[in-house]
Amino acid sequence: MSKKKKTIEELLEEALVPKEEQTYEVPENWVYFKFTSIFDVQGGTQPPKSQFVDEEREGYVRLVQIRDFSSDKYKTYIPNTQKLRKMKEEDILIARYGASIGRILTGLSGAYNVALAKVVYPKGKVDKKFLFWLLKSEHFQIPLMGISRSAQSGFNKNDLSYFKMPLPPLNEQKRIAEKVERLLSKIEEAKQLIEEAKETFELRRAAILDKAFRGELTRKWRGENADITTANEWIEQINLLKEGTKTKYKDQLDSSILEKLYKLPKEWKWVRLNDLIEASTYGTSAKTNDDVTGTPVLRMGNIVDGYLELNNLKYLPNNHEDVLKYDLQTNDLLFNRTNSYELVGKTSVITEDVSERFTFASYLIRVRLFYKDFLASYVSHYINSHVGRKILLSMVTQQVGQANINSQKLASLPIPLPSQEEVMEITNWLNNYRELESKQKEMILVEENIEALKQSILSKAFRGELGTNDPGEESAIELLKEVLQEQVK
Repeated sequence: MSKKKKTIEELLEEALVPKEEQTYEVPENWVYFKFTSIFDVQGGTQPPKSQFVDEEREGYVRLVQIRDFSSDKYKTYIPNTQKLRKMKEEDILIARYGASIGRILTGLSGAYNVALAKVVYPKGKVDKKFLFWLLKSEHFQIPLMGISRSAQSGFNKNDLSYFKMPLPPLNEQKRIAEKVERLLSKIEEAKQLIEEAKETFELRRAAILDKAFRGELTRKWRGENADITTANEWIEQINLLKEGTKTKYKDQLDSSILEKLYKLPKEWKWVRLNDLIEASTYGTSAKTNDDVTGTPVLRMGNIVDGYLELNNLKYLPNNHEDVLKYDLQTNDLLFNRTNSYELVGKTSVITEDVSERFTFASYLIRVRLFYKDFLASYVSHYINSHVGRKILLSMVTQQVGQANINSQKLASLPIPLPSQEEVMEITNWLNNYRELESKQKEMILVEENIEALKQSILSKAFRGELGTNDPGEESAIELLKEVLQEQVK
């Protein structure tokens, strides 16, 4: 006995989402429907790897996998059989598993594997581009992510049956798709401009720092200030001050690096950082806590691109002995001795707002320089530049994914030293440039909000808030009835 088909009224009642259960308010001539009432999803097939070949052959068809939508490097072909699930270039597929779950894909043809599911939709009733963007929106993605957290084996059709989706009239679908694509295209153009601007910043910064530490930036200044003291004379003054200090130092620099140092102006001199250091020490190893009434402890994550970022802080009790032992003064340097290869060696200058209010952890080195009011910013700029980092990174030791530069290696770092007056001139120039660069960077920080902006557009689109809806158009419920009528036949 054949199963009795449901009437159009029964199908409509099952398909429609009651107003009180709708996720968002939509225009009056839209409807909310349950995903699988008009859409179907068909999972792919997984032939054995023994059948895979990497070149086209007669009687074979391409096996489309998720990775193929990003690259053509790994094309795979399998024997063409009737058991395979096939896709055309215009078909829309959803990634079903793992980190790629929820990716909405289109543009390839062949047989698709089990990691993909094809969306079957009523053509002529639902616009393809509208559907593509609807699947990328929060209406589909948010409930899908809920499934992905609980289902290790991906999703199936039944999992999608309760998804609540908005359906506008057909012409409105087309208008929405057209406007979404136009707006997203402009966002992509803006993103490209941002990337180009960032690249320009990096290249310009590298060029300026290179000139600064070769003496080229201040060549004209030296010509106008010929009566200044030389670096040699300044080092003699520092050596007199060092006579009263006790520092242990053993050169850690490979002689081959010294041979490659570039030529400096005659008034300058290559010195070691140790020649300028009054004192240096590692920070506290004491156990910290989250009690914000205590003294904040700076850690390696707080040094970012030459600045201090005062977030994710840990604390020591105010009366802890290490708070006084590892104090921080204005124009001290904090050097990141242990981190990833990319971040090890990053250095920051202690500013007045941090001075005497913070301490620091053992993965950092506090370096206190002679004439630190002049030298701290200059040395920090140099260490963070590609010039200084290239030498520092040649001294790195690596263990289990962590890079390390100890205090002796840091003290061995060659520093291009000009006169005291020229240090001040270069530092002022670099500080002013950095301030200008920071303001320019603020203008392009929107890149971090690009994805949020895209989702905002999609969210508005499928709530009817893009200004494209025509309230005079026939209600989408008539469209839904037409789709369901096909199921009654």
